[in-house]
Amino acid sequence: MSPTGNSARRARTDDRTNLIGKIVEIMRDSWDTPADCNDGELFTYAEVLFDRIAAGEAAETLDLYLADVQTHKLGMPASDAHRAILDRSIALIQPSL
Repeated sequence: MSPTGNSARRARTDDRTNLIGKIVEIMRDSWDTPADCNDGELFTYAEVLFDRIAAGEAAETLDLYLADVQTHKLGMPASDAHRAILDRSIALIQPSL
């Protein structure tokens, strides 16, 4: 692959990582996460969310995914916070697709 191709791939990866990091910030702003939850764990959930949004998955399915993360994975009480995270994440990612 040419150096230009490598640079373009690296730029896409950097953009993707940056957007996932912003989703982590949205999650941190929206959820009162447990003390033992770290950014690495949230990054994993944010990365899955990013990939699923980019793949065009239905908002209802994504909402169920985040609700499961909130209540079952992180053990937080049910609330509408996951919907706000989804809406803000879609708004963040859509322009870059």
